[in-house]
Amino acid sequence: MILKRWVVVCGLLVGFCPFWQVTSVSAQDDAVQMSKADSAKVAGKHRYFGSNYYKQGQLEDAEKQFLLSWSHDPTNSSTARYLARTFNKAENYEEAITWYQKAIELAPNGKYTKGAYSDLATIYVYQEKSEEAIATYETLLGLTLEQDEEIKYLYSLVTLCVDAENLEKALEYAQRWGELAPDDPKVREMIGKLHMHTGGEDEALVEMEKVLEMAPNDQATRESLAGMYFKRGELGKAFSGYGILHGHDAENILYLERLINISRQLNKSKSAITALLNKMYKLQPGNLGVIEQLTDATGDMKWVSLGLKKDPRNGKYPYMMGEHFFDKFQKDTSAKQDSVQALDWFRKALKDPQWKGNAKAMMQTLDPPLSEEEIARRKFFEGSKKKEEVKQTGKK
Repeated sequence: MILKRWVVVCGLLVGFCPFWQVTSVSAQDDAVQMSKADSAKVAGKHRYFGSNYYKQGQLEDAEKQFLLSWSHDPTNSSTARYLARTFNKAENYEEAITWYQKAIELAPNGKYTKGAYSDLATIYVYQEKSEEAIATYETLLGLTLEQDEEIKYLYSLVTLCVDAENLEKALEYAQRWGELAPDDPKVREMIGKLHMHTGGEDEALVEMEKVLEMAPNDQATRESLAGMYFKRGELGKAFSGYGILHGHDAENILYLERLINISRQLNKSKSAITALLNKMYKLQPGNLGVIEQLTDATGDMKWVSLGLKKDPRNGKYPYMMGEHFFDKFQKDTSAKQDSVQALDWFRKALKDPQWKGNAKAMMQTLDPPLSEEEIARRKFFEGSKKKEEVKQTGKK
């Protein structure tokens, strides 16, 4: 009786389950718990062996050990991460992506999750999957980051968006980067260029000026600024910018061309323009345009003679030679040879339609056409002379 009562009480205590069944379930739970513990322990050993192989560069052996570890414990984010890194190093990128994603899924807020996302983004960039790379970097920006980390990811996003020709988005990220590093000329330059390409020229100018203040030896930025000033008609600033650039690179043709152009628009002295043209001639002695400009600027017969030699079809040079001898004749009208040479040169200039009218006018100045009265007078005297000759012939 006592034994029966004890069994009944025990049955009540365990939810009316027989004692031997309670004992059996408890034993099974212990066995399962022991099995999980053993699996985790075995998984840990394989993971340890795999990490050693990974450090030694034995990637195939490392992969085998990590896969064995995973088979014993398919919930361990560290094993998934190790597998991802192993496949990544072996350049098996598709497998690496799969395992990085598993590692992130198992530990979304883990210590190494940022690194997994960063590695994923790098793989996407390498595979030229810009959309996936941008999405991954944007996810990274949503995590808790150090300032240098955030700047690094923003820089990557700017570059990717520029490559994808999404310049508005690139500008948005560049401005966020600029807020973190307001004194960094690199980001200021980036913002300026993006403003230029998105239509914000005034904003671009402000950014470029900031860059030059921070880095006065940045000649690339100075050149961009000088070009912007030139296009906007801010000629004083443009002249100053190109002057400094010319001082750093005296053989740059563009700088000299701009300086000559701006000098004329600013009505600089003839000597200043001539000095620039002489520099241009030294760099390009065969440039007919430079020779012509020097001829116009100086009127020097040295350049006229060189122009005749280099460009004989151009009527400017024979016309200027004619002017030269015409001026000499004007100073001394007794030197008739000068007037003759002037006429010869003006006749040569007639071959160029552009100078034909000018040459003709100068020839008429030197040898004006006869008036009708003079023509009639000459005809009369020529007629009288002939009659006289006839009479003399009859007498004979």
